[in-house]
Amino acid sequence: MFNSGAARRAPLLFLLLTLGFLGVGVAGVIWRAETPGDGTTVNVVSGAVSREGAVVRDTDGTTPLRTGDIVLAIDGQNIRDALIGGPGGKPVHGGEVLRYDIVRDGAALSLDVPLRQFSVGGNLVKGWPSLLVNIALLGTASAIFVARPRDPAAHAGILASGIGVATVAWSGYFQLEVIDLVAGDQFWRWYGGQAMFALLWAGMVHFALAYPEVTDRRRHHRLVAAAYAGSLLSYAVLAAFAGLFGEDPFERLSIMGSPAIPSLYLYPFIVLLILVTKYVRGEDPLLRRRLRWLAASLSGAAALYLGIWIIPTAVTGSPPVPMEYHTLVFLPVPIAVAMAILRHRALNIDVVISRSLVYATLTVLLAGGYIGVVGALSAVFPPLGGMWQQAIAAAALALAVQPLRAWVQRMINVRLFGEPTDPYRVVSSLAARLEEIDTPTEQLTAMVETIGAALRLPYVAIELDRDGGTEEAAAYGTPTALSHRLPLTFQGESIGRLVIARRSPRETLSRKERAVLAEVARHAGTVAHTARLTTDLLRSRDRLVSAREEERRQLLRELHDGVGPTLAAITLGLHASRRAIGESAPSAMLLAKLQDALNGASTEVRRLAHGLRPPALEKLGLRAAIEDYIGTIGHAPGLTISYDAPEELPAMPPAVDVAAYRIVCESLTNVTRHAKASTCAVVLKAVTELEIEVSDDGIGLDEHSAPGFGLASMRERATELGGRFRAAPRPGGGTTVSATLPLPAELPGHAVEGAR
Repeated sequence: MFNSGAARRAPLLFLLLTLGFLGVGVAGVIWRAETPGDGTTVNVVSGAVSREGAVVRDTDGTTPLRTGDIVLAIDGQNIRDALIGGPGGKPVHGGEVLRYDIVRDGAALSLDVPLRQFSVGGNLVKGWPSLLVNIALLGTASAIFVARPRDPAAHAGILASGIGVATVAWSGYFQLEVIDLVAGDQFWRWYGGQAMFALLWAGMVHFALAYPEVTDRRRHHRLVAAAYAGSLLSYAVLAAFAGLFGEDPFERLSIMGSPAIPSLYLYPFIVLLILVTKYVRGEDPLLRRRLRWLAASLSGAAALYLGIWIIPTAVTGSPPVPMEYHTLVFLPVPIAVAMAILRHRALNIDVVISRSLVYATLTVLLAGGYIGVVGALSAVFPPLGGMWQQAIAAAALALAVQPLRAWVQRMINVRLFGEPTDPYRVVSSLAARLEEIDTPTEQLTAMVETIGAALRLPYVAIELDRDGGTEEAAAYGTPTALSHRLPLTFQGESIGRLVIARRSPRETLSRKERAVLAEVARHAGTVAHTARLTTDLLRSRDRLVSAREEERRQLLRELHDGVGPTLAAITLGLHASRRAIGESAPSAMLLAKLQDALNGASTEVRRLAHGLRPPALEKLGLRAAIEDYIGTIGHAPGLTISYDAPEELPAMPPAVDVAAYRIVCESLTNVTRHAKASTCAVVLKAVTELEIEVSDDGIGLDEHSAPGFGLASMRERATELGGRFRAAPRPGGGTTVSATLPLPAELPGHAVEGAR
């Protein structure tokens, strides 16, 4: 069993880990800011270095070096020789000018390259795609974690977003420079970022395993641990191989200096495999719809990332699109998670995510509006001065906040939900769904689900008045204290209430939403009335069937313990009287006729008793009684009957075990008389229902003839108990008779012998 203490500590553990990675990210920014650079960008993956030296992949425009230059030595120190002892070296300082020996377009050159203070701000602006994606990921993950701190998917999301921030801070925004290969310690900052990049892909596997739910926590923990450990172990194996067999220092560096490479090639396929497997094996349609959004976004992002950046870089040394834009392919991932949550209530926190999207959008619009207003005022009315311009901009935005918030909320609702507050749309959707459902009780369930999903309400229920009290007929979501009740009426009579819970204490229902609820309540009254009548009818039928069976049991006892022995005693008395008066006496003939009549009456009583309840069932129980009957008829020439049933069947009402016994016996009788079968299988299963299946390999049913009395009798026995019955052709030939009989949760104070 999963440790409940560990479950309670898990949110704190993941929060601390995330905060730790965020702190590591801040430390990486400070570390990079304190070290000067030469204005170049170099990569150590395969194809980005040559056997001669380091290839300049890009520059910031402040250095005499150019893209494509091959740097052979810095200040007389050969890069190849320096790398033999490992990357990095003595510290360098801003303002120093170093001599770079390079090869440019096949010609050898020597350039004086000044070292300048590294521009953290400039690189942050240049890396805006990573900044945007990480804000979206961290915002979505934080909203999920705040709303569902104990959910494994929330743990995976918040941890992966923290690792993502640390990764881009260490090696995403601030790439490796040529000087870092031979001086200072910045190579190890970049190296640590690449190691965290490997962990980030493990975090994506973690999220794929946890989303949208975890069924086996122990197995989940083992797989998650294997994912994180595997991301680093795969690199360790590759690095050990390079260290043992790599001779060229640049070759060794291209392998050992890239901890993320094994994960980059392997883990995208693992993520895709997990999501596809969950989708294919998932039987719940809602689960499949939730997975569809994430699977499409993650698999698409992984495919684009591999196809545009990773594989081309490995083959040619540079991607067709600048590396700074690679994170944009992952921007759909948080959007897809939000869509899955909002459209299909994954993790049940749609309201929290909706508000997060609203206020995030509102913040961006207000910030942009503020900058725009101040800029326009400074251009058109420069005499106003900065203070007046800012004051006017602040006042204008203050007036626009509420209308803008309402507009943003409506636009997000429209984009994500269609138009949920349109009464006609909701009622039409509800009517279409109700047409597909047979029973009124299931219609009530569909009704509350449709209302809750359309209006994004945390709780919707229908209460029906019954026997002076209230009964909850259907419910959706989790009840809260913010409940509101609307009356349900039918032909002027109050029959119950539609119970809804508001989304928050400060959020009231809009006029359109109230109109939707009023219209739905009007239709719900009719459905609720029908459901109540149907439920009453079913309960009445159950009581009648139970009462009938109890009467039969009582009558059986009377016949067995009273009438039967009495008739037997009278028969014995008549026989004794005949012997006393002599067989030749005239009255002996009369006594003989009376004895024959009593014997016939006794036979009829036994036949009636057998019809009320089979003696074998009363004596042996259902399982053994069926086995006994199979032994009786199983000697038919050319027929083999197999029997599979649990050793212990659950307790069941007398009506259920009688119906089950009769259905099996009638089915076997049909097989022996009409099927011309060589094999027959009888299977019983019992969990919440008693499932019966009798199948044979005979000639099958005649589709053109009307069903016989036996099939009609079996169907009636099943349906009168609220069960189901089906007789259909068997694939490959023959017939399958199946029946499902409901079992009560418990039978208080009633021991049922027939369940043995």
